[in-house]
Amino acid sequence: MTHLFTSDAPVVFLFFNRPVHARRVFEQIRAARPKRVVLVSDGPRAHVPGEAALVAQLRRDIEAMIDWPAQIDTDYAPENLGCGRRVSSGIERALSRYGRAIIVEDDCLPAPTFFPYCAELLERYADEPRVTSITGTYFLGRKAGPFDVGFTHFPCIWGWATWARAWEGYDRELRGWTPDFIDEIGRDGSIPGFLPDAWRKCFQWISTHTESTWDIQFWFLQFKKRGLCAFPYRNQVQNIGAGQGATHTTTGRFCFRKLYPFEPGLLRLPPELSPDLRYQRYLQIEFYSNTTTWRNVGWKVLFKWGQWRRRLSDALAQWLAKGKPAASN
Repeated sequence: MTHLFTSDAPVVFLFFNRPVHARRVFEQIRAARPKRVVLVSDGPRAHVPGEAALVAQLRRDIEAMIDWPAQIDTDYAPENLGCGRRVSSGIERALSRYGRAIIVEDDCLPAPTFFPYCAELLERYADEPRVTSITGTYFLGRKAGPFDVGFTHFPCIWGWATWARAWEGYDRELRGWTPDFIDEIGRDGSIPGFLPDAWRKCFQWISTHTESTWDIQFWFLQFKKRGLCAFPYRNQVQNIGAGQGATHTTTGRFCFRKLYPFEPGLLRLPPELSPDLRYQRYLQIEFYSNTTTWRNVGWKVLFKWGQWRRRLSDALAQWLAKGKPAASN
């Protein structure tokens, strides 16, 4: 796969009030030099002191980083809409204007090959209604095999892409949801390996808390369409936003420390649009249903160790700095 990104698909960058994360992620977008950039930012919260200035400054900083010829589309909310409304409205506006989009949030650090990977699949499956989204995330890191891409019925939005046709029918309020919907999927077998119990509680809770998020409503839409999400067998996105300051991902259980860029050449695509059943089972049991497994415990231990190691390193550096004699003129 080439690292060159020549697609007309816009890169939609979603950011808010975390300047360190936002600048780091946007540096990767800057390196890709997309022809079109859509900047989506939520407005400041009135009750948070200093946030208005922070949000305004970060918007200026991100715009100033665009130092290549690009069409720039800004979608800035004057007041705070919250995660659910702001992200979904920003995506909907971009898709309605451009028909397709590559979507990156301010805590999702992409590999250099993420953008051409998305562009190739956006083009390849543009007219294939069974494919409804493309994700850059592979939670198992990497997997050797005859193909670079697999499919699952369960989308992931940590660095992803989609088409307006796949977003059509999106409803953040989740109107039409009933528990019978989950049982129906389990009975008709249209999503192989579907585990109803892993989803029933999830959708039941979100149906009464639709303001808090937007992505589970997208999962609901994909389930209704029985759509497939293309994913890479080499992880293309690292979530760097877990922990303090995060809206939802407050632990580092699924935050990878390593990206696996693709080798040069065209992607090796499977001849059939069949879901990877083993990966689907993993996603349902260990990710979406939040079940405790030995693998999850291992991820948590590694994340906590990383935190303590960084704190120890910082404390040691401060201690050594205090012990140094002052420089003389």
